[in-house]
Amino acid sequence: MYAYCIFAFLSLAISVCGELGMPISMGHMVLTVEHLLLRLTPIVLWAMFSLALPADTRLLRYCSKVVTICYMLTFILGLCFRSNLVTMTEDGQTPQMVTVLTWIQGTIGLLSVIASLMAGCHLYSKYKGNMHKLGIALVMVFLVWLAGSNIIPSAVFYLAGNTQQTAITCVNIIIEVSSTSMYIYAYYMMCRAINDGVQDTPRDKTM
Repeated sequence: MYAYCIFAFLSLAISVCGELGMPISMGHMVLTVEHLLLRLTPIVLWAMFSLALPADTRLLRYCSKVVTICYMLTFILGLCFRSNLVTMTEDGQTPQMVTVLTWIQGTIGLLSVIASLMAGCHLYSKYKGNMHKLGIALVMVFLVWLAGSNIIPSAVFYLAGNTQQTAITCVNIIIEVSSTSMYIYAYYMMCRAINDGVQDTPRDKTM
């Protein structure tokens, strides 16, 4: 988890510097480790969380498995995306496969967000303690994703116009900082829930 936090902040710093026009040059090995760690850690955490859940919490188990599978498919498709993009760029082909992969990635990402939101709402309403806090974190992750991918960019383009690059840059930085912070907090609470053996008692017996 500490390594994930370090590389998450490193990725955030690279993105922010890029937005400010100060790109940071990193070694290929560091970027590879960063990419693998940031993509594989959520898969491992969601899988461990799913296995740690009691057998009678069917909704949480289903949601956790869906998120785990979606993250695994996104990781695999991401590798295929980069491979096909390089090949098609070299061959000068029409990037039809790239378009298909992008659409599939977007659909899988939407499914994972919905499953994560369902798990968060269930945890928030049914549990106490760390599980309750994890539910709040997952709901906040969804709200940040919704605002960052849809609401805020549309509002900026409508109010400021395409020429106001400073406003767009500031909004992008705010979105990156908030999303990174929420993901780190959510995975931290998930680690605490896993370490506690998912022992927080539910608010009621309706699971």
